[in-house]
Amino acid sequence: MKKSELSTRDRMCSVAGGMARWFIDREVPSRLIPFRGEFPLLDTIETKRFREAIRSTMWIEELPPKLRYAAAEGSRMARLEEDFRHYLSRYEVTGDDFETWDEAEKSRWLRDWMKAASVSEDDLTVKKYREEAASAPEPVGDPTIPDVEKREIDDDRIARRVYWDDLCSEFGRIGWEEKLRNLALYIHYGGDLEAVLTRYKASHPDYADRVPFSLAYYISYLRTGRAISVLNDFLWRGVALPERRLAALLSAELHERLEEFFRWDGAANRAWTVRIDYEGEKRMMEKAMALGVERGREFLIFGNLTIKPFTMETKETLLKENPWLELAEKLKNSDYRGSPDVLVCSGDRTAIEAFNETADELHKIRLEGVPEPVHGRFFNAKVALLTLNPGWVECTDKQLGNDGTLKDGLTAEKRRYFLQQKAEAMLLKGRPFPTKNKTLRAIDTDYWNKLLNEVLDRCPDATKYLTIIQYLGYHSKKYKDIGKRRIHSESGLLPTQEFAVKLVRYLMNKGVLIVICRSKKRWFAAVEGLENYSNLVLLNNYRRPYLSPNNCADDGFDAVIKALKE
Repeated sequence: MKKSELSTRDRMCSVAGGMARWFIDREVPSRLIPFRGEFPLLDTIETKRFREAIRSTMWIEELPPKLRYAAAEGSRMARLEEDFRHYLSRYEVTGDDFETWDEAEKSRWLRDWMKAASVSEDDLTVKKYREEAASAPEPVGDPTIPDVEKREIDDDRIARRVYWDDLCSEFGRIGWEEKLRNLALYIHYGGDLEAVLTRYKASHPDYADRVPFSLAYYISYLRTGRAISVLNDFLWRGVALPERRLAALLSAELHERLEEFFRWDGAANRAWTVRIDYEGEKRMMEKAMALGVERGREFLIFGNLTIKPFTMETKETLLKENPWLELAEKLKNSDYRGSPDVLVCSGDRTAIEAFNETADELHKIRLEGVPEPVHGRFFNAKVALLTLNPGWVECTDKQLGNDGTLKDGLTAEKRRYFLQQKAEAMLLKGRPFPTKNKTLRAIDTDYWNKLLNEVLDRCPDATKYLTIIQYLGYHSKKYKDIGKRRIHSESGLLPTQEFAVKLVRYLMNKGVLIVICRSKKRWFAAVEGLENYSNLVLLNNYRRPYLSPNNCADDGFDAVIKALKE
């Protein structure tokens, strides 16, 4: 809105902002006039900024662009409603009276008022700020604009669907090169892409699910000159990078690709461009193939970045950062004849003991049992099974329970061998699983032999290529969440659970087929991106998690057998 369109009084924030504040955050701005458009004009956070800004700013021209627009449009709606109320009052009709009438009567009075007041249909249409091409801020490459203001301008510019919703009509209104340049400049001037995305999703929750797709498209366009290529599907589904990592990857790419050049246009001799590798897909794939499987997949993720924005899980980092190391070494050098010690990782102990203080017998975590966080030959895995936690069966006269394994079920020599093998599994150096070795056939071993019976019939060598990862590595009769109030971590998970998440991410990066056998919701919440992983098999019945043709959804059983035989 230009200065000439408003009187001096109406340009004052105290006036225009005061009138607009009743309209800017409503889903339905007016109960009397059927304004058309996308509402509300501002989200909750923006509304708070607006109300703070109008108290500290004299003129609406001094407001940030989006707030200035909201003040102008909101006050315009306020003036139209005030005029309509005045029109009704001439006939001794109140706004409350008008609201009780049927739609036909309301429509007749509105048409009469519009004719008398020279109000057109267009006057009742309110466009969102992002749709107003004329309201676009000055280019952020303009050297005359302070850096702080540039960040603020781009905050409003890029927190819109035109940047992050690839399915909306506005998405194609701005070209890829221009959007990438604007994003790069925003980051260059100190902007935080992750913070902007958080703000965007808060104000557009119905469209938040498209953000990861858009991030992958931008990265693909930078490296290949095409938004849809082998790369965008690989990043989003092939390795299922979570949104946080996609945002970090895009930020790093834009930071390294933004280039400044000089031009002589009579006004400014400074301009910016973003380097894009047009026709780069073929070269990218040739290099990835030449590097081999693991290094090739890493190259597809990071491209030619000189500084990687995050660390991918590798065999070396997993072996080094394994929180089970201390307990595994203890087990390898112990006998545990009779009652064993408390078998728990030091980082988990405080939270688990606090949980056990109030837990009933059914949910108590059994620290006298040998934890079993991982089974099988982890680094050889072609198929990974994700489950909840190992169960606990009491020892009776008729059956050898978990506690009986270390007491009366084994000789001293076999007991040491049993403990050594369990320790090796913790260290990700386990034997093929499930096993038929009687010394190693604990309760859980029998359980998995039954669940995998049909897989083992079709593929006898499957035990060499299977790994099983527990959401919680400790035994209990029945699982119950420990609770975030007892766990002092950002993720709300124990250190050993966070390690389990790293194990899953490592397997996803390698493209290993993953089967969720228990607690799908917990695994999806813990491992960001897992829900969209392309190599994922779900079960129809999680209470009886047999791997069978009938229980694996969407031909998942065939996918398991195929992966094991490759």
